[in-house]
Amino acid sequence: MAKKAKPSGQGLFERLLGLFMPSDAEAHKKRLLKNIYKDLSKAKVKFYKLNSGEATPQLAKFFFDIYKVIGPAQLIFKNTPNPNAFKNMVIDYYMTDEQRTLAESLEEEAILERAKNTPFKELAQQVKSELAAYLNAFNVEKITKIDMLYTKMSQLIAFCTFDYYFLLKKFDSGMQEQNFSYTPNFEMIRAEYILEDLKDFTAVAWAMPLEDDWTEVFKVLKEHRNVQPIAQNTWNKLTALLRRYRDKTVLEMTIQLISKDPTYQTVIAAKQEHIIDDKLDKMRKTVDTTLQKVQSERKNSQIDELVQNIFSSGSIMKLKNYSDEGNKGFEKRNLSGFTLCAPMDYLKSFLLDYVKGNLREFADLVLVRGQWVSSVLAAPMSEAYHELMNISNQITEFDASLDSDKEMGQKIKGYLVRAERDPEARNILKSLTKDINEKAHNMLSTSTRDLIIIGKNIKNLLEDMERKNHEMIINWAELTHFAENPIKEQGVDIYKKIYLFVNLMKCFLGGED
Repeated sequence: MAKKAKPSGQGLFERLLGLFMPSDAEAHKKRLLKNIYKDLSKAKVKFYKLNSGEATPQLAKFFFDIYKVIGPAQLIFKNTPNPNAFKNMVIDYYMTDEQRTLAESLEEEAILERAKNTPFKELAQQVKSELAAYLNAFNVEKITKIDMLYTKMSQLIAFCTFDYYFLLKKFDSGMQEQNFSYTPNFEMIRAEYILEDLKDFTAVAWAMPLEDDWTEVFKVLKEHRNVQPIAQNTWNKLTALLRRYRDKTVLEMTIQLISKDPTYQTVIAAKQEHIIDDKLDKMRKTVDTTLQKVQSERKNSQIDELVQNIFSSGSIMKLKNYSDEGNKGFEKRNLSGFTLCAPMDYLKSFLLDYVKGNLREFADLVLVRGQWVSSVLAAPMSEAYHELMNISNQITEFDASLDSDKEMGQKIKGYLVRAERDPEARNILKSLTKDINEKAHNMLSTSTRDLIIIGKNIKNLLEDMERKNHEMIINWAELTHFAENPIKEQGVDIYKKIYLFVNLMKCFLGGED
C-alpha cells in the first residue's frame, strides 16, 4: 500500500509568501505598464497620472480643441433627419446633367403627369428606355468612385458625431453643449470614468484615412449645403495631429495604463460602403410601381366606364357568398380568399338582364325560326348560346355551395376558426380557395368565349341579311314579320353590348380569347 505524501513545510511557506508577494506575471505586467508610461511621457503629452490614476485637463483640452473644429459639422450631421441625404449628395456629385434630367423625369410625379396625355404602351416604352439610359451611365469606374467617397463621408460623420460633449462634461460639469465661447474649467478626474469613451474615440478616429486628401468630401458638403462646415486648412491641421497621435500610439498607451492592460490594441472595423445598388434598385422600384399604378388606374377607369355603358340602370346583382362580404374572414387572417367577386357579379347580372332577355329573343328568332342553309353553320352559335344559359344556373349553384350550411361553406368556416393558430389550416384554406377561384375563372372564361362566338355569328348574320343571295339564313323576309323590333337594330345593339362585356371580362382575365 502506497504511503501518503507528508505535507511539505517549505511548500506551505511558499504559499504563505504568495499571499504577500505578487506573482512573476503580475510583476512583469507592472514593468510593462511603467515602460508604457515612460514612452507616453516621451510623446510630450500629459494625459494621465500613473500614481493617482487620473486623467488630466490636458486630455480634456485635446478633445475640446477637436470639438471646436467639428462643432458646426456636428450640427449639420445631427440635424439631417434623412439618413440617405448624404448618400444622395455623393451620388449626385458624380452624375452628369443628362442623368439628372433623366432622374427627374423618372420620379413618380413626373411619370404620373406624363401619363395624362400619353397612351400607356408608349409611356411604358419611354420610361423604360430612360431608365436604361440612367442606369447604364453608372459604369464600374463611377460606382467605385461613389463608394470610396461615401465611405470617407460616413467616416467623417462618425468622427464628427462622436459625443465629445458627454466626455468633456465629465471634466467640467458646467460645460455647455455647442457653446464654444465658453471657457472651460477642466479638472483632474478618475481615468476609468472615460475609459470606454477613449476606446470608442480611437475606433472612430483611426478608421479614417488620415493621410488622404479630403477636398472632395468638403466640396460635396459645400455644394449641397452652401456652407463649409470645417475649413480645409483647419481640418488638415487636425488630421496631422491625429496622425501623430495614432502613429505614436498615444491614446492606446493611455488606454493601456487606465485599463492596466498592456496588451490592449484598438480594433478598427474596416468598412467599405456600397450605396449605388440601393439607389438604383429604388429607382427601378419607383418606375415599376408607378407604371403599375398608372396601368391600374386606367384599368379601373376603363372598368367603370364599361360597367356604366353595359348596365345603364346601374344595378348589379351581387352574389351572396362569393363576395366581398364573404372575404372578410380571409382578410382578417391575411389570406387572399375569393379573388374574382366583381367579374362574377357582372357576369351573373349580364346573363340575367341581357342574355336571358334581349339575346334570348334574338336567338329564338334566328336559331329557332331561321332556316339555315346548313345546320353546321348554326351549330357554333347554338352551342355557345345554350352553354351560356347553363352557366347562369351553374353560378347560382356555385354560390349556394358556399353557404354556411353546405359542406364547402362549413369547411371554410371551420378552417377559418383554426387558421390563426394552425398553419396546416391556413394551407388547406389556400388550397380550397384556389379550387373555388379556378371554378369561377372557368365560368368567366367559358362565358367570354361563348359571347365572342355569338358576337362573331351575329356580325356574320347582319352581313348576310344585307346580301342579295343569302349564304346563312334564307328566310330573312319571313323573320322580319315575327320580330317585335327591327332585326338589324336589335342585332347591332346586342353585338355592341357583347363587345363591351367581352372587353370588361378581359380586364379581369388578362385579355383571354
